[in-house]
Amino acid sequence: MLLTAFLSVQLSPYLVMAAADRPVVVTPGAALGTAPEASSVSPNWLAQLEQLPDGAVALPNFDPAVNGFQFTNQELIEAIDRSRNAQAWEEVLTEQLQQLFGTQVCVGESATCVLTAAAQNWLTTQLDRMDQGLSEGMAAAVLDLWQPTQPRLPWWQRLINGLLGRTVFGLARTLFDLQTFIANLFLMQGVSEVFQPTQAVRETFTPTQILLAIARVFLTGSGDPFTMGVYRLLNGALSEGHALTPYRVENRGDSKYWVYVYDSNYPVGRPDSPTDLHVEFDTEADTWTYQPTASGPAFEGDAQSKTLDLTQRSWRQPPAETEAATTGPFTCPFCSPTAEAAPEPIVNITLVGEGVLAVAPYVGPQVAGQAGPNSFANLDTVALVPFKGGLNREVPASYRLPTETLGQPLEVTLTGATSTARPQPAALQLTGPGYTATVEDLVLSPSQSLTLFLVANPTGPEITFVANRATEIPRLTISLTDETRAYQFDSSTPETGFSLTDRQVSKSSEFSLSGVRLAAGQRVALAANGELKRLYFADDSLAPSQYSLTVKNRIVIKDRIQLGDRQPDFVNYTLTYDEDMRVNGVQVEGDRQAFFDYNPAFVDPAELPRQPLLDVFEQRDFPITIAYEPLAVSSNQLSPNSRSPLRLVPSGAVPLEERVFQGALRKTG
Repeated sequence: MLLTAFLSVQLSPYLVMAAADRPVVVTPGAALGTAPEASSVSPNWLAQLEQLPDGAVALPNFDPAVNGFQFTNQELIEAIDRSRNAQAWEEVLTEQLQQLFGTQVCVGESATCVLTAAAQNWLTTQLDRMDQGLSEGMAAAVLDLWQPTQPRLPWWQRLINGLLGRTVFGLARTLFDLQTFIANLFLMQGVSEVFQPTQAVRETFTPTQILLAIARVFLTGSGDPFTMGVYRLLNGALSEGHALTPYRVENRGDSKYWVYVYDSNYPVGRPDSPTDLHVEFDTEADTWTYQPTASGPAFEGDAQSKTLDLTQRSWRQPPAETEAATTGPFTCPFCSPTAEAAPEPIVNITLVGEGVLAVAPYVGPQVAGQAGPNSFANLDTVALVPFKGGLNREVPASYRLPTETLGQPLEVTLTGATSTARPQPAALQLTGPGYTATVEDLVLSPSQSLTLFLVANPTGPEITFVANRATEIPRLTISLTDETRAYQFDSSTPETGFSLTDRQVSKSSEFSLSGVRLAAGQRVALAANGELKRLYFADDSLAPSQYSLTVKNRIVIKDRIQLGDRQPDFVNYTLTYDEDMRVNGVQVEGDRQAFFDYNPAFVDPAELPRQPLLDVFEQRDFPITIAYEPLAVSSNQLSPNSRSPLRLVPSGAVPLEERVFQGALRKTG
């Protein structure tokens, strides 16, 4: 049990990028989250290039031997030890999430932020992806550390100067600031305002137009250059993504141009690093090629392949006036869409690890008039967000699905990467409006496929895992954003006299299910219902099952106390309370579904003053009451073990039975 009390203090932002103080010449239309127009990249830019000495133009004062990191992508991954600095990582990245998405990522939107369970789960999953490569963060970081002369020094510039003063370009295992700086930039590759304009460039620009866009930025002296994404097509899908930093364009004659790049896999000056790394463009054939080593495979493409893109530096940098907004400058993928002018909720499905990810609408077996569960043909807003790690890993693109998919069962097929002989552990994450759902500890074999069903309901997610062999189920986790209520009460006492308290109570929960062993073809399901405040779980094994259930609660209580009536004083304080309780042996009969009413599981602070409330937390007893209903079978579930989602439909009737399980609180502090 972790119990803390503290005054609410707003700390300074730590590691996000602000663009307001930079002298930037931006391509027309290239505001935050807006791709430049293809019409603005005129061939006249190449004509201007040919008139320059040596037919070349570069970023001013950029030298990859000086501005590039002297450690590799792989070496940085090996140096990062999140477990050693776990608390520091959480603190600094909590601040980063606030800068990206606003205080809605905090329980109760508190100034001293305690992340909601959904925010914590999303952040952990994104950081786990760093093991697959950090080239996107490194490519962006060298641009933020390369700086023209500044008329004044905003806070982010002082941070960068501080990093430079500590010789950040050489590898230092203890250089925590640099590690988190790169991680912050890495996190942004899937944010809508960064991904969408990058995708627009990839899908609408030909290689020659991309070359022209780079040349235009260099020729105009812009302080807003690009990073470049390169990909390979594996089975028709973008994979093995890598991020490069262009710094020089050179005319090689005969319609050939070289764009010199910094590549985080090859530090300049090492004996084993290739020299003068460059992407070759042929404007006559409208093709491009990047082959960093003669013996290695090449990245290449043409006007039809759509395997090349650009991300402008300013797209990652929120306008200064939005830094303190409740919702932040970037669209939060897991937050509840309750704020005014909030964007429509989007469903995201991401595989953490290598493998093949396929997502399709589930339409049921042999449905007349349907083309089958293998197409989003009727949804033209489905997007694939490729991953740029840079280590030649078969990390699949994430699926970004529109509002129309809310409430629709989705069939997810996972297959292990072909490049690995051993089964690889992986995790699958669904984000929806106000929650995340994660399937952890998946074992993916190249020769076998796993099937899951996900439903992103507006009121909560549903997960169905289908066993492809006799196995213990992976850990199924649902993490929620917060529920907040505010009220006022008379807190007067004989000792203090008149006292009036305005109290805000905010709560967030996470639930994990594990421990059950299934036969091949059997299913287990976990679902959260935000309207009923219930967690449902069941399987179709027909025999009694024994589950392990973990419940993590986060509660934040903010009080503003008025002392005195006529000339009052005011006292503000915040209490935070975290508890992690695990109970084993939760039995569910084969013809039943179980549910847990999670809202009453929290401590109710009612009108208790501070000290009695602290005493209640210290003496906390946390039994879990499980109720049981008949396992309803919907019309598309014709029989147990069918290849379909196991939908857990609330009966609406009085529970058949209730059982109380006494677990143990895990003390974390």
